[in-house]
Amino acid sequence: MSLYEVHKLLWDVRRVRDVTERYRSDPDAVLDEYGVEGDFRTWMKDLDFKSLYEHDVNPYLLYFCAIQLEVDRADYYARIRGVKAR
Repeated sequence: MSLYEVHKLLWDVRRVRDVTERYRSDPDAVLDEYGVEGDFRTWMKDLDFKSLYEHDVNPYLLYFCAIQLEVDRADYYARIRGVKAR
């Protein structure tokens, strides 16, 4: 797996309503579809934005993905700083 798959997933969560809705209801199926594996898979499932950011995931894509997944803005900022666990 490369970082491309994670970026593609984040982009599609932001831009493709069907992907967003499917990710909310069944993240494992969508992660399989995009070939996201290993630590990135765990971080995506946990919405661990800090770990994703620390492993070179584009912060712009992370932020807009969080919005589409209805993560509260204050919660997003806490998560990206690693202040608050989910």
